[in-house]
Amino acid sequence: MTPKTDEERGLRAALWAIALCGAALTLASPFVLGREGVAGVALGSVIAAFNLWSLGRIVRAFMNGAGLPWVLLAALKLVGLLAVVAVVLKLGITTVIPLAVGYGALPLGIVFAQLGAARPRVATAPQIQGGITDDSGPEGR
Repeated sequence: MTPKTDEERGLRAALWAIALCGAALTLASPFVLGREGVAGVALGSVIAAFNLWSLGRIVRAFMNGAGLPWVLLAALKLVGLLAVVAVVLKLGITTVIPLAVGYGALPLGIVFAQLGAARPRVATAPQIQGGITDDSGPEGR
């Protein structure tokens, strides 16, 4: 599916960047956190990517005038995110640090996506309209 708008392209770029950052963090995690941290970093990265994807869909629908149902869905998304993290920690699948490191793929991916999307802008001076001349200072009045 090809993205249709700049917002969709930006979201897709951010999701790819988050996935790549998550993969890099997961590959580096055995050296920093040990073998037991790999699953936590990978899970944190998946949660981060899903969080951005769902937030992007909620914001897009809300901006298109969907209104209250999407606000409720955003609240449910937050509760669901917290519930998933609580269950993962309660079941002992991972600990907080590897999960947080994996979730760090979200801000890293967004930054890298924005750096990749940065385009140089042409500086333009605004056109000044109306009778401003060289002698329009206080002495010219």
